[in-house]
Amino acid sequence: MFHLIRGVNRSLLIAWLAACGVWLAQPALAEKLPASVAQHPTEHEDIVALNARLSLHEVLQQVVAIHPQQALLAAHQQMVNARKIMAKSWLPLAPSVGFSHQNDAWQSDRDEREWQAQMQIPIWLPGQREARSQVASLADNSLSQDQASLQQLAADLLRNAVWEIAMRRNELRLAESRRETLRSIAEDVQKRFRAGEVARLEVMQTSQETLQAERLWITAQAELMHAQFRYQQLTGLNEMPARLEESLSSREGYTESPFWLAAQAKVKLAEGQRDLTMIEQRQNPTLTVNTRTMQGGFDSKFNSSMGLYVNIPLQSEVQRAPLIANAEQNIGDARMQLETLRRQLENSLHEAEHNLHVSRQELAVIEQQQAIASENFALARKAYRLGELDLNQLLRLQLLAFEAERSLSSQQLQVQWNIAKYNQAVGVLP
Repeated sequence: MFHLIRGVNRSLLIAWLAACGVWLAQPALAEKLPASVAQHPTEHEDIVALNARLSLHEVLQQVVAIHPQQALLAAHQQMVNARKIMAKSWLPLAPSVGFSHQNDAWQSDRDEREWQAQMQIPIWLPGQREARSQVASLADNSLSQDQASLQQLAADLLRNAVWEIAMRRNELRLAESRRETLRSIAEDVQKRFRAGEVARLEVMQTSQETLQAERLWITAQAELMHAQFRYQQLTGLNEMPARLEESLSSREGYTESPFWLAAQAKVKLAEGQRDLTMIEQRQNPTLTVNTRTMQGGFDSKFNSSMGLYVNIPLQSEVQRAPLIANAEQNIGDARMQLETLRRQLENSLHEAEHNLHVSRQELAVIEQQQAIASENFALARKAYRLGELDLNQLLRLQLLAFEAERSLSSQQLQVQWNIAKYNQAVGVLP
């Protein structure tokens, strides 16, 4: 006996004994667990169900409606409304009124009395009203572009969310298929073991492979649940469209992208505000109309009069310099953001074009690989049942067939996802 043990490879013996322990422990462990847990330890119902009547565009509107940026756009809308009110106002600033009274009761006490009332009316600077109207129009256009930009941002988030779910569901389907295939192989090996055609070591090996496939299935299911939870947080829905595929847009550039148009609108708005600042760098002139009623110390009769007063503020560099500098800085910031965005959009478009082209080429190759691997495994399965192929070769070919199937289905989804990414890069909504 010891002589035989010394002749056996020690590593192989240790592996065989460990496998036997796992195999012998499996029935006992299964008996201690409920049937549903033993067979499906992480089984649960999907959070996100497929709805054939739901479209991506409908879900997109829901994403936009609950997006946190809506609060910021609402504040911008109030600012636009305020600019429109300023542009349509009859006066550049609110008028003011004043009242005064003066007497000599505590001084000479000659019954001298004076009452005065006045209204101060601001006067438009040359070109000020037209400049304010232009800024209001530019601000309104910028807000519209920001709203379209939010839709494009929501489209990017939605596309990534739904295609991630599609990828995770595909991984789960493949993991389940591999698990069932390995269970079938394990049953074949068990039958041959009972018939005395194979050693117990092969039974242990298939058991280990089946457990590994079970673990991968559990992991795939968990990843799918994470992806579905993120989708639910993004959309607030428990359903998603059954159809995710998009038609490839005919656009070839990013110049119609809402991101680009919004950045350009911000530059134009900053320039319009600079032009308005050049006009409003000094204060508005004012026209004061007043009335005065007096009762003299030597004349008890009332004496009333009316007067006009014009105030023309002088231009001062102390007031002008910081206003112009701030306006120019806003233009510089807007132009910098535009240039930064231009580079980002060019990179995104280049990557989208390149990835789509490459993924289509890879798909053609993977289709051929999958066909060969699937046929090889089918032949190997028959050969093993006839005793013409050993278990290691069968498992190796099964793994190759599984990887080929996973590559094919994943690549098919990736091509569709790359089409969505290209549409996103050129500014097309789903």
